[in-house]
Amino acid sequence: MPTEREAYAGDVAIIGRGPELTAAATFLQGPGSGLRALLFEGEAGIGKTTLWLETIGRASALGIRALPCRPAQMETGLALSAIADLVDTAPADAVASLPDPQRHALEITLLREDPGPSQLEPRAVSTAFRSLLAALTETGPVLVAIDDVQWLDPASANAIRYALRRLAGTSLRCLFTRRVTEPDPVHVEAIAPHEAVIQVRVGPLTLASLHQLLRDRLQHQFSRPALARIHQMCAGNPLHALEVARAMSLGTRRPLQGTAAPDDLRQLITSRVGRLPPDTRDALLACAALSRPTTMQVDECALLPAEVDELVRIDDSGLVRFQHPLYASAIYESAPRSQRRSTHLRLAQLVTDIEERARHLALAAAGPDGEIAGALEQAAAHARARGAWESAGDLLELAARLTPIDLASDGTRRTLAAAEHHVHAGDRPRARTLLEALLAEPLTPSARGRALYLLGEVACADEHYLEARRLFVTALELADDPRSAHACEMGLSFVDSNLSDFPAAAVHTYRALEYAEASGDGPIIAEALSACLALDFLCGRGFDSAKVERSLALEDTNRAVAPWRRPSGSVGQVMLWLGRHAEARERLLRVCTDARQRGDESDQAYTLVWLSWLETRGGDFAAAERFAREGVEEAALSGNQSTQGFLRAQQAYIHAHRGEIEQTRQACADAESAAEHFGNRLPAIWVAASRALLELSLGNPAAAWQACEPLTTLLEQYGIGEPVTVFFLPDAVESLIFRGELQRAHDLIDALERRGRELDRASALATGARCRGLLLATRGDVDGARSAFEQALVEHARVPMPFEQARTLLAKGIVERRARQRARAKASLQQALSEFQRMGAALFAARAHEEMRRLGLRRSNHELTECERRVAELAATGRTNRQIAAALFMSAKTVEANLARAYGKLGIASRAELGAVMASEGQR
Repeated sequence: MPTEREAYAGDVAIIGRGPELTAAATFLQGPGSGLRALLFEGEAGIGKTTLWLETIGRASALGIRALPCRPAQMETGLALSAIADLVDTAPADAVASLPDPQRHALEITLLREDPGPSQLEPRAVSTAFRSLLAALTETGPVLVAIDDVQWLDPASANAIRYALRRLAGTSLRCLFTRRVTEPDPVHVEAIAPHEAVIQVRVGPLTLASLHQLLRDRLQHQFSRPALARIHQMCAGNPLHALEVARAMSLGTRRPLQGTAAPDDLRQLITSRVGRLPPDTRDALLACAALSRPTTMQVDECALLPAEVDELVRIDDSGLVRFQHPLYASAIYESAPRSQRRSTHLRLAQLVTDIEERARHLALAAAGPDGEIAGALEQAAAHARARGAWESAGDLLELAARLTPIDLASDGTRRTLAAAEHHVHAGDRPRARTLLEALLAEPLTPSARGRALYLLGEVACADEHYLEARRLFVTALELADDPRSAHACEMGLSFVDSNLSDFPAAAVHTYRALEYAEASGDGPIIAEALSACLALDFLCGRGFDSAKVERSLALEDTNRAVAPWRRPSGSVGQVMLWLGRHAEARERLLRVCTDARQRGDESDQAYTLVWLSWLETRGGDFAAAERFAREGVEEAALSGNQSTQGFLRAQQAYIHAHRGEIEQTRQACADAESAAEHFGNRLPAIWVAASRALLELSLGNPAAAWQACEPLTTLLEQYGIGEPVTVFFLPDAVESLIFRGELQRAHDLIDALERRGRELDRASALATGARCRGLLLATRGDVDGARSAFEQALVEHARVPMPFEQARTLLAKGIVERRARQRARAKASLQQALSEFQRMGAALFAARAHEEMRRLGLRRSNHELTECERRVAELAATGRTNRQIAAALFMSAKTVEANLARAYGKLGIASRAELGAVMASEGQR
């Protein structure tokens, strides 16, 4: 079987392309890790494909597995054709080893399996392709090579872009060619860091190189003046020069002065084709009109003169390929429109693919045609079932345009369906354009309501919640069936949830449940039930296990829905809020895994927020940061900026637990900026909690209170619904105690503990008891404080929140130390210190160190005290005395004195020596 290079190019010498080949060598022989890309771009006929083929050949010689693909202009309407080509060149065992949902998606793409009644998720093929490439790179470097990237079909372009942007850390190499006058659907420059993309503009050949090319290819010797005129006319374009020179060598053209235009090249090709027999010209037009012509569709004997004339090449499998895409476009565009229509009509009877047949029928249509519009709608359903939602939307748009005026309602229905497909495919601007144009026309109330609802979904996806609310309200007024009304109510619930108005959101959700029950549709009943479950919890109405069981029993896990509607995800969130962390982790991870395998990236970032929060509460800050970082990347890749802001707020919360001062403040600022822009109020709770925790860690209760005051004032006005939603409150109370506002702190503690008892929330009871212990200690009731701390520890044992438990032990140890209960204080403080160090909570560990020092435990004369060691450690990181003082709750003079003693014991004289000495101390 011939190689890609042999099949397409034979033994063609590369002439006059030294710099371009040097760039190819640099690209292929560079570092083995990290995605890299090489782009050859230039005008049509400049020689990009020749360089592309040569680079593939060199890659194969270096042992790099190549996955080549050469889309043609007529393939842009054939869904997933390029992905099918790329996957078809991969080893069969690599496809077979993928998870079943992904393997199934690729088998459907290759048309090896029937999609059946189910529909693939919009990102199913994209995710499967990403997994396939990732698996291949584990065994060695892989080259994805796409010639004429501008001709990729939309579904393939989206899948390729999706996969490549998520494989930055692999040994993947990407080779592209691109025509400069055409749009690039992959956005090549954005798939890898700027320094990892080599962009080469392929320019004209020199006169000497052109002379060698014409001599070798045409076996004809031109005079130097003729060569100079050809070079000037064609601006060094090799394909154009070959056509001009071929015509001159046949005596059909005189060399002229000036520069030839692209139309001149088309005329040359048309003249060249015109010299062929009529049946050859007809066969060439058929080949130009087909996406992938073969000798099963076109008479091979008729094509023989064109093959001899080097217009086409027929490979061993019968595939007919034009020697250059310009030959196909020139042949097609020069044919009369009536001849093109008759050719498409004839080809529609020959092709077997339902989508390609429908497109041929559409190109054969002289005007609106109900039968052809129906065929296009059927083709759209086929494309959608294969996961090509973009192509399905395009087919439905075409069907709407070809719908006769007396069937206007069918045209409206098809336009609405096209918009819905574009929403699911992620092309919201296209959906908005279609819907706004449709709403400007006379519509039935039902159709107008549907258009308004879809426009509301676009607004929600774009995170414009106030616009979405207005659209959903109007759409609800026009809804004439339970399913439509259910969708509108669920949309309103989502909007109000993002605006933190949980009671209003719950009202809409219960109305949605009523409509769902009336429809009798199990999956939408499940979604409404799970939303009611979550909002009941957030409103402080408790936990209904019956709703959980029924929603999970009715859930359709294959249904394409937004993450906030997915019952298993909602149940996972509620388990987290209840403190059932192991169950929550299992459910949320399963949601992520299922979404990843299905290719539904919308679930990822949203679910990762809650996984990160879970691990923060569980004291595994490294895992929390991994989930948050992955979520930020996913949100950025999918364009979900509101969720990205939410994740930045969660990252701030992690940084605050770790005691990372500048990182916390920067993440808070980023989250606030995103929340202000998109109107999402939920991140404000995370920001307030992060700032309060950080400032308390730094011994600054005034700043902590400033962060919490707005939310706490609202809480005092409206009361506590569900304690988990006010997780900032214990820090607000602690800051009030330190500020001396004891009565206000007392009232808030009462409210928190009361709701904790009513709903049996161990986390609220534990933190409430700790706050009460601090309050009693401040009032001088040491015994009462110790009793409160003991009760807090009992509640802590019911829920795995080690950071909060360590804070309670620290508070207990401080009170015990002040009461001169040294043994008890030592036990409490040592346990707290051990936990803070294990979790990496630097500022709280420093506080525990300082409290241990204040116990006055004896040390050798040459050994650093805990306080001296902590001061030295912080100084070694480059912090100033003032910053160390703030971190350790001491004066700058005390810091200076501790540093002086540490220098004496360590035998050094300056801070410059401290880093190396402390590093060596830490290695002992």
